[in-house]
Amino acid sequence: MHRRSSSSAFLSGPAFSRALLAASVAVLVGLAGCSQEGDSNSSSATTGTDTAAAPEATQAAPAVVAPTVSATLKRGELMALVFPGWEDKDDSRGGTVQLPDIGNDGKPVKGSEGEQQADITPREVVRLDDTHAVMLTETVPLDDSGQPINSHVSGAWLGAYFFEQGNDGWTLSKRSDGVDYLGFMGNIGQTKVERIAPQRFVLTTTSGSCWQGNCGSWFSVYELGASAVHELVTSIPLSAENGGSDEACESVLSNERPETPARGNCFDVDGTPEFALGTDDEPGEMRIVYSGKQTGRANGRAETVDRTIIYTYRKGSYVPGEGRNPVPGF
Repeated sequence: MHRRSSSSAFLSGPAFSRALLAASVAVLVGLAGCSQEGDSNSSSATTGTDTAAAPEATQAAPAVVAPTVSATLKRGELMALVFPGWEDKDDSRGGTVQLPDIGNDGKPVKGSEGEQQADITPREVVRLDDTHAVMLTETVPLDDSGQPINSHVSGAWLGAYFFEQGNDGWTLSKRSDGVDYLGFMGNIGQTKVERIAPQRFVLTTTSGSCWQGNCGSWFSVYELGASAVHELVTSIPLSAENGGSDEACESVLSNERPETPARGNCFDVDGTPEFALGTDDEPGEMRIVYSGKQTGRANGRAETVDRTIIYTYRKGSYVPGEGRNPVPGF
């Protein structure tokens, strides 16, 4: 029995060949099944089209090619000339600028100029004559995390970029990334372009903020040239009010008796700048008309403020002449 059983377990001749062929086919079928099952989640990787596309997906994005000329003076087109890749979107307004550091006193540190990343926003574009224009920007440096530095005491840079018109359009001729550092909360404030002569323009800025209910604003003026921007006068006190720090002041300034006496002087004073149009050789004067109310020093009653200060243009600056600024300090 043992020998019969043992001899029946082995095959030879044609029977053996047929058995070997069947076993081989079974193994191949099994391997094919394993391959299909293992690739069922990544079958696209084995197709001819996807195999060719895979190397392209790993290639680096092409560098942004900056335009060298603009057909118009549209802000977005001019910004692209100066800052390649700039777009009018919150997450793509960045650019590289040369700026000094800001010290603990809030002022630029001389000799510390270096390359910085910043958020840059165009504020004004002024065509000075047929072939010259300037774009004014607000520039807020970024911190190490790539976020704008916009704390209460942090201002923003006023930038100026100059353009000339040629046969093909407008090209960048000069740049000044940091004309002046001013404002609060990463903002230079309100800006406006004024004429002081038929062909002479100025940029005005009004920046302000509040501290513990005391609010104020300051006024600056910059003349715009074909290759430079320079200040005519800066940080003129323009307004002040303290109703947020002392509730009694609203009643006091209305000449009413408050339930609780005011803790000190009350004031609400505001100024309005006006520019007279002079000649190109002799620009006109600047006036600031102030109005409002403040308590008098003698009797503590509210007095009406109605005063005008005149500034004369002299040797590239506005020089105060008649009048005294009525805006109180705080």
